[in-house]
Amino acid sequence: MSPFFNDFLKEKRFLNNLAENTLQSYRYAYKKFQGFGLEKSELNRFVVSLRSEGLSVGACNVHIRSINSYLSWCFENGHTSEHLKIKLIKEHKRVVRTFSEPEVKAIITYKPKDKHELRLHTILLVLLDTGMRINECLTLERTKVDFENLLLSVVGKGNKERVIPFSIELRKPLYKFLQSHKFGLVFCTRHGGKLLYRNMRRDFNTLMDKLGIKTDGAFHGFRRYYATSFIRQNGNPLILQRLLGHSSLSMTTFHQLNTCAMPKIRKNRIVNYPLALRK
Repeated sequence: MSPFFNDFLKEKRFLNNLAENTLQSYRYAYKKFQGFGLEKSELNRFVVSLRSEGLSVGACNVHIRSINSYLSWCFENGHTSEHLKIKLIKEHKRVVRTFSEPEVKAIITYKPKDKHELRLHTILLVLLDTGMRINECLTLERTKVDFENLLLSVVGKGNKERVIPFSIELRKPLYKFLQSHKFGLVFCTRHGGKLLYRNMRRDFNTLMDKLGIKTDGAFHGFRRYYATSFIRQNGNPLILQRLLGHSSLSMTTFHQLNTCAMPKIRKNRIVNYPLALRK
């Protein structure tokens, strides 16, 4: 690995305080970029190689953004005389499907058959009620749950902490689940360790197959559902931006406009809507 790239990673970690997942995506992209030069023709050849591997346009653009970040750093630090940038591949824009009202009802009213399903079901209720990211949910600590004031403190992207309200309906299943173990993480393995995303995704797919629900984006579909339901009830987009932990309003707008969602469910108790704005 180039010493320049090592310096790039160190600055991103210690000066920009980027999350380990982001740094890992930089490493993975740079691994594919090794062997290509810093000329425009070489950068184009790099994109061609990504497409030749059979990667989707979205996956290619993830790698391209990572390399562009590195190229910008090289220019700013005098390692290149020209500010090089790889042009993103044009993606087909489509309306992303989120959960419908009957599907959300089916998820909420599902009766878990064992402790593993109970853990997954509680996670899904939290995602529906708060709109948090799945990794934020899997790293949620017991001490960050305030049952008295109905608040959760989560650490999101960029290690930014924010406070999210949750409903009184969620308090009962969440409190009951926490009585099943004494570990620091709310959702953890049987030994108290962090759950692996791939294992939770496997269990999630199994449950969705059992319920006959087709997903688009797995756990992120609950976040889209939360955002769209919020706006359908005349919620303030600026408040939604803070609740979702977005750095810009444009990303929040993307969540609310690029989905097809049903209104909130009143009949089935769990209502994914900020507490202060509920009627």
